[in-house]
Amino acid sequence: MSRPDHLAAALRRPGYLVSRWPPRAWLFTLVSALLPGPFAILLFSGILQDQSLRFLVGALVLLMLVCSPLIARFDRGRVRLLGKDVIADPHVPTDRRGLGRVVFRLRESATWREVAYVLISIPLGWAGAAAQILTVWSVILVLSLPRRLTGTERFWADNPEGNLLGLVASVIGFPVLGYVLGLLAEAQAALGRALLAPRGAELRRQIERLTASRTRLVRSFEGDLRRIERDLHDGAQQKLVTLAIALGSADLDAEELARAGVDVERLRGHLDRAHDLAEAALEDLRSTVRAIHPRVLADHGLTAAVHELTSRMPVPVALESSVEERFDTEIELCAYFVVSEALTNIARHSRAHAAEVRLDRDGELLVVRVHDDGVGGADFRSGTGLAGLRERAEATQGSLTVTSPAGGPTTVALLLPARAPRAGSSVERPDAVPGAVPTAVPTAVPTVTDAA
Repeated sequence: MSRPDHLAAALRRPGYLVSRWPPRAWLFTLVSALLPGPFAILLFSGILQDQSLRFLVGALVLLMLVCSPLIARFDRGRVRLLGKDVIADPHVPTDRRGLGRVVFRLRESATWREVAYVLISIPLGWAGAAAQILTVWSVILVLSLPRRLTGTERFWADNPEGNLLGLVASVIGFPVLGYVLGLLAEAQAALGRALLAPRGAELRRQIERLTASRTRLVRSFEGDLRRIERDLHDGAQQKLVTLAIALGSADLDAEELARAGVDVERLRGHLDRAHDLAEAALEDLRSTVRAIHPRVLADHGLTAAVHELTSRMPVPVALESSVEERFDTEIELCAYFVVSEALTNIARHSRAHAAEVRLDRDGELLVVRVHDDGVGGADFRSGTGLAGLRERAEATQGSLTVTSPAGGPTTVALLLPARAPRAGSSVERPDAVPGAVPTAVPTAVPTVTDAA
């Protein structure tokens, strides 16, 4: 039997009392008992000083408004003590300061839910405090029982009913209180989940904000890549071209020296090797520039860029495209790199004899499919390339699925919006590829790395 990973599951198991969860529940309820302390002190001091009811209510409301956000933030993370996930913050981020920030927060329903949470938590905290006191009393009884049974005092004669009650309490009280503390902790955690977690509209705003943030991050990433590509193309690449020309001129000078009777064989050998190295470095740099941001994609569009990819494949690849128009930069880049990674996988791993690439426009969607007759077995979890491409697709509100049973064939299907998305928009997930099961991947800026 597996060990329970949260308190609610442990409470239903017979071994709860000897597990790690009773001490956690005890600590959770101990903190819950301490949190209402300032409110209780204010209330009882006001009663003892005979303060007016209006003053007490005003002071309590003010204290709750000040303390509720701090207590709520603490309790959203405190549920981890019970094996639960941290409760998300429902508040909208703001850069306002001072009174403007206070007014902004007071207009949010999440703020008043936090006040209600603290208000309801006060009696729960008092119940937790009572359970803590009874637990301490039960422990004292258990520890003092041997001395009382073996001591000189007349244990049964002086107060038989009370001593019998203490004996029973010492035997059953501690286990019962272990469950009581667990239930109190679960009750407060459920209250926190109900009042402190984001609601539907708040979740939608958070999703829209995260979508916009991820889109901005991807666009910034692509902009940086384009700047790097321009710097390499206009800087290092031009210098290598100039170097190759200079080596060619030096080779011509060596020929003139040879005609004049000078032995230049060793010099020409060094020049030839240097020229070959310069050409190889230039070709490598051109390949790197194409991988960063393919110039043919920027100049001629997606179909031409994919045609260039298929023409360099060692496996015969048929390209069928009904796409003639241009798309937003991030859409074209995503489609290009998905095809590039899929073709790289085919060349390296699939042992395929033939492959096919299809580019189609289906209403408001760009549909890309790469199919091969190889051995299959491609998986998002077996490498970082496909996982990064799926993340790139999701950043543009698209989706990527892979169907690749053992023995083949393999189909990579990509659906993208025809236009770059804005925050709050969405694209239906593709169901056209049977057996394609999406798999979650880490949220990060995707990179095209090793083939999966």
